[in-house]
Amino acid sequence: MPGSTNRRAVRWLRGQLPQLVAAGVINSENALSLERHYESVETRSNFGFVILAAVGAALVGAGIILLIAHNWDDLSRGARTVIAFIPLLIAQALVAFVLIRRDESRPWREAVAIYDVAAVATAISLVSQTYQIQGSFADFMRVWLLLSILIVYLLRTAIGAVAYVIGTIVWLFAREIAFFVHSANPMFFWILLLLAIPYFLICYWKRRDSRETAAIGIVLTFALVFGLGITADFAKTDLGCVAFAGLLTAIYLAGIKFFPRADEQLHIVALLGGIGIGVTAIVLSFESSWHMGRESLWGQHTLSGNIAVALEFLFPIVAICLAAFDIVRRRFQFGLAAAAFPIVTAITWGIANLCQQPAKGGWSSRCSFAAAAVINCYALWLGIDILVRGIRSNSIPRANFGLILIAALAISRFFDSELSFVTRGLGFILVGAGFLVANILLFKKRAAVV
Repeated sequence: MPGSTNRRAVRWLRGQLPQLVAAGVINSENALSLERHYESVETRSNFGFVILAAVGAALVGAGIILLIAHNWDDLSRGARTVIAFIPLLIAQALVAFVLIRRDESRPWREAVAIYDVAAVATAISLVSQTYQIQGSFADFMRVWLLLSILIVYLLRTAIGAVAYVIGTIVWLFAREIAFFVHSANPMFFWILLLLAIPYFLICYWKRRDSRETAAIGIVLTFALVFGLGITADFAKTDLGCVAFAGLLTAIYLAGIKFFPRADEQLHIVALLGGIGIGVTAIVLSFESSWHMGRESLWGQHTLSGNIAVALEFLFPIVAICLAAFDIVRRRFQFGLAAAAFPIVTAITWGIANLCQQPAKGGWSSRCSFAAAAVINCYALWLGIDILVRGIRSNSIPRANFGLILIAALAISRFFDSELSFVTRGLGFILVGAGFLVANILLFKKRAAVV
C-alpha cells in the first residue's frame, strides 16, 4: 500500500535509479515511471502533515495577534511600531532557516509561508492603525497580495499559491462593492492573477498529476470565471455570453490536452469546464438571455475598456485554436459538441443582433426567440453527445450528466412555455425513462466486461 511505503527506502531507491539505468538493468522510461510513482507516494504521505502544519502556523499567528491586541491601547506609538514588525522579523528569520536547513521539507515550507503571510498582514494592519493611514479594504488586500506573491515563489508553497489566488478574488469583489454605483476598473485583477501563472506552470512541469497542481488549477479556474464576469460588466457590451462560452470551452479543452489520463476520466480542470459549458448552455437557452442592450461599442471606451473588450474576444479565440489544432492533427479526445460552444454562441449572438431594439423601449421578440431556439437545439445536441460518449466509454457519471442536461433543458422549457400539463407530464416520463434505460445499458455492459 502507498501509505505504508518506507520513505527512507523510497529515497534510497530513487537515488539508485541513475545507476540502474547506466548499468542497463532498467531503461529510462521505467526509471521515469518509478520516479513518478514514488513521488506521488511521498506527496500523498506528506499531504496531511502539510495541512496540519499550515493550520498550526495560522493558529500561532492568530494567538500572537490576540496577545498584542490585549494591551494595545496602553502602548505608545513607538512601541506599537516595534511590535508591528516583531512577527515579521521572526517570520523572515524562519524563512532564512528553512531555505538553509529545511529547504526540501514541504511541511516546513508551507507552515513558515502561512506564518509569513499572516505576519505581513499583521504589520500592514498595525502600522496603518498606528499612524491612521486611510484606505479601504481593497487597498489593504492589494498591498498584502503584492507582498505575499514573493513568499509563494521563495518558499515554493502550494497552499500559499491557493491562498493568493483566492485573495485576488476577494480583492476583486471588495473593489466591486466599493464602487457599487459604477463598475470598478478590474484590469489590475488580471495583473495580480498573471503573477501567479508562472508558479502554476512550474508546478505543472514538476508534478503535473499532483494534488497541489490540481488545487491551484481549480482556484485559477474560478478566478478566471469571476474575473471575466466583472470584466464583461465593466466593458458594457453584450459580448459576455460569447466570452464565457470561450472561457469555459478553453478550460475544458486545456484540461483534456494538458492533463491527459489513461483511464478516460476527465481531470478536475476539464470536468469543471465541461460542467460550466452545460450550465451556461441551459442558462442561454432562455429567450431573456438574448435581449441585447450594449451601452457602447469598440473604440468608444477608455484604454481599460478596450482592453476589457479584447479580453472578451481572447478566450473564444483561444478555445477555437485549441480545438482546431487537435482536429487538424486528428488526435482529439474531446466532444465536438462541447468544442463547438463558442462558435455556436457567436452565431447565436449574431442572430440576436439582427433586430434593432424598438425606439419606444422593450425588446424585439423575433430575433431573441430565434437565438434561444438555436441554443436549445445546441443544448439538446450537447446532452445527447455526452450521453452517447458516456455509454461508449462505459462511464455512468458522464452518461448521467448528459441525461441531466437533457432533463434540465426539458424542465426549463416546460416552465418557460405554455404547454399543457399532459404534455409536460409525458415529457417528464420520457426523460425519466431515458435515465433508466441508459443506466440499465451501462450496468449490463459493465457486467459483461467483468
